[in-house]
Amino acid sequence: MPSAIVAGAGIAGLTAALALARRGWTVRIHERAARLETVGAGIQLSPNALDVLDRLGVAVGNVGVSADSVLLRDGPTGRRIASVPVSSSDGRGYRVLHRAALQRVLLDAVEAVPAVSLHLGQPLVALSGEPTRVRAEFAGPIQDEAELLVAADGVRSETARLLGFPPPKAAGATALRFAATADPPTAAIEAWLGSRRHAVRYRIDAAGAQNLVVIVPDGDPTLGPVARWDPRLVSCLAEGRPLGSWPLLEVEPRWRAGSALPVAFVGDAAHAMLPYAAQGAAMAIEDAFVLAACLAGAGDRGAALERYEALRAPRLRRVLSRVAFHRRVYHLPRPLSYARDLALAARSPASLRRDLAWLYDWRAQDGAQPGGLV
Repeated sequence: MPSAIVAGAGIAGLTAALALARRGWTVRIHERAARLETVGAGIQLSPNALDVLDRLGVAVGNVGVSADSVLLRDGPTGRRIASVPVSSSDGRGYRVLHRAALQRVLLDAVEAVPAVSLHLGQPLVALSGEPTRVRAEFAGPIQDEAELLVAADGVRSETARLLGFPPPKAAGATALRFAATADPPTAAIEAWLGSRRHAVRYRIDAAGAQNLVVIVPDGDPTLGPVARWDPRLVSCLAEGRPLGSWPLLEVEPRWRAGSALPVAFVGDAAHAMLPYAAQGAAMAIEDAFVLAACLAGAGDRGAALERYEALRAPRLRRVLSRVAFHRRVYHLPRPLSYARDLALAARSPASLRRDLAWLYDWRAQDGAQPGGLV
């Protein structure tokens, strides 16, 4: 039975461990933190991610709430711009939930698999090996050796640093996060758009708890004019509990780049992306499944890793392009925003859904059909 080391026990690492174990691998997860703690608050899972979790037996349908559209509003006035469907062609919508709830169901699934073990308080400090085997040293010192190392250690990936990749860059924006309560509770995802800023809120449990995030420029990491926007948003902010601010980081996609070691990057370690398309977690989950599918039964694991990257790179380029597009469109100043609003309002829900069918209709195949994996 082949073995793998997974660096990181976040969404990417836990999903990768589970996907590999389902394909017959023994997996040892090494997490730098001494205990698993939730960072952030809410998370959005689109249909492409939910399909993977279903195939892996992760009971995500038991937590959070469903959502099938995003209601776009003008930030200053609260005027409705458009309702954008976020469901796939087969009718599957989003699942919105607390990040802790997703981590919990992933941990439950991992703990039910004897082939996976989790080790906390073990940051990666060194790597060595050859094309068919990797040796990792963790603080302790603790040595581990396997046929594969999965780098799932986030945007500040120590694996990437040890392999010579450049560090992440500031994206020029900061996320201000709040916990709020809906009264009455609503399942809609709402987004308020404005010049250089936008806000998003959505319900994350049946009791009406809400995630609220405001994206602001790095140079002015305060609410600024948002504090005078739509009274519905201002009231929610006033009643919400601040959770802190997170400077947003991004990296050029990190693949193996000629590394002589059997290493695969997944999630933020591979391609940290900004939250404008709500696809960070979804891409991590897709990565994990495709990696395991490519490695399943592969006689030449180096070729399997190359195939994984060849499958993921074009999809990630397209998603990152969409993220950049949303960033520009969401933050248009007046009067350019008026043209955006008129264009969106003139379109039917069906035509808006078609714009993102390529993203939401992606389905996790078993690896035998490469077209289904991109």
